[in-house]
Amino acid sequence: MSKKSSIKMNLETNRINNEYTKLQEHIAKLSSTQNSIINKFDVLKKNVDEMRKILTQFSDKITALEDVAVEKRKLNSEVKTLKNRIDELYEIIKDGKEESVKSDDVQDIESCHSGFSCSSKVTMTTGLDRDTIRAAYEDVRSDTSPTEWAVFKFDGARIVCSARGSDFSEFRTQFSDDDRAFGYVRLQMGDEMSKRKKFMFVTWVGPNVSVINRAKMSTDKAIIKDIISNFAVELQLESQAEIDIDQFKEALNRAGGANYGTGIRDL
Repeated sequence: MSKKSSIKMNLETNRINNEYTKLQEHIAKLSSTQNSIINKFDVLKKNVDEMRKILTQFSDKITALEDVAVEKRKLNSEVKTLKNRIDELYEIIKDGKEESVKSDDVQDIESCHSGFSCSSKVTMTTGLDRDTIRAAYEDVRSDTSPTEWAVFKFDGARIVCSARGSDFSEFRTQFSDDDRAFGYVRLQMGDEMSKRKKFMFVTWVGPNVSVINRAKMSTDKAIIKDIISNFAVELQLESQAEIDIDQFKEALNRAGGANYGTGIRDL
């Protein structure tokens, strides 16, 4: 190999070594940035966990105040709202950590944590069509009505009554994989000696619902339960297999105690 070729090869080798060194430095910087973001999420998660424990203790103390019913309801409502917002923030943090959140998003979450004045991700903006929801609720509860169930879904930023009926098989068709919804169901329980109507409240979160919308369900559920307040059992469902009348009745039986019949059916 000529001297000129050797010099040229050495220069090229030096250039490649320099580029490789720069690449290694860039990778190290990216790794450091990623570790910093993960550490911030870990610290924030610990703070949120601690706040949830404190709020749970506060809620327990409020429950013990039996002599101040009006003030207790007001305080419980405020604590529930605050607790729901923290639950939403907790879900957002978990999702963000798994999906490699940008540093700007980290700052948004930290500002939420410091002042509870959160961005639109956790802002409670859901409204209710109160008239139609209350009418459906009272229809299901009425002994003179054939209506056995009602379903409530999201129409934009409002919850509305989307359907009601008497056939349980039709009730099952109301929930798709992309839906968030609530259901109110009336079932006849008991035996031949003690037949009675029981009511169940159902929250549906389909498997395709985003993490953000899943997190909002706790707050949205608290809003609709201001109207739908009378039920024996509450279930959260996420698959069609769980929408089963036998499973519903079993849950109601567990909540209401055993049946004591003679084994003879009424004719």
